Amino acid sequence: MEQLHYWSCIIGLLCILQTLRGTQGTTYEILGDDTTLNIVCSAAEDRGNTPIRQILDISSVSFDMAADLETLYFNGDIKVLKDVPNIPIGMQVDIFRRERSEWIPTPLAMKRDNLCQSLSNPMELWYPIFMKVPKEEFICPPTKGHVYSLANVSNHVFVRNMPRMDIAGDVKAVVHLTSGDMKTCAVLFFKIYASNH
Repeated sequence: MEQLHYWSCIIGLLCILQTLRGTQGTTYEILGDDTTLNIVCSAAEDRGNTPIRQILDISSVSFDMAADLETLYFNGDIKVLKDVPNIPIGMQVDIFRRERSEWIPTPLAMKRDNLCQSLSNPMELWYPIFMKVPKEEFICPPTKGHVYSLANVSNHVFVRNMPRMDIAGDVKAVVHLTSGDMKTCAVLFFKIYASNH
């Protein structure tokens, strides 16, 4: 009887290990696309009342391409054109993947009740990008006339040890921002590669 119990435990343990084998971490390589500089949402996507170009001027931002022909380094100033209410900025991000020339919604979405607080959180996806903004410039919510300077900010990020998900390919993030009565929309484009380790 003890031997039967022993073998039952071994078989159960092997079944559990086999199941866990499929949950190994995935590394996602994320590359911001150069079309990201065109941040305006389409009319169908935009639920805002203030166009993003009336809030931010990114016309002086440019990029240099690295030797790998994928990595971009953004340089220049982002100027704030309008006062943003001094209350938490809400953010909702909806993710779409390009399939057969169409943007298809994915189950991925993100919501933050306080964007400013999340920008300095090392656990957030965008932390490697925003940590490069000089501390004296890191004012959030921003005020009219404020300038954020970018110096060699890479579009290339690795996100490690994540669950496997069918998200690789061309991806679009539609970002809705809300602060008081001010609502705006921005769109960002990415290419995502996935690899198991």
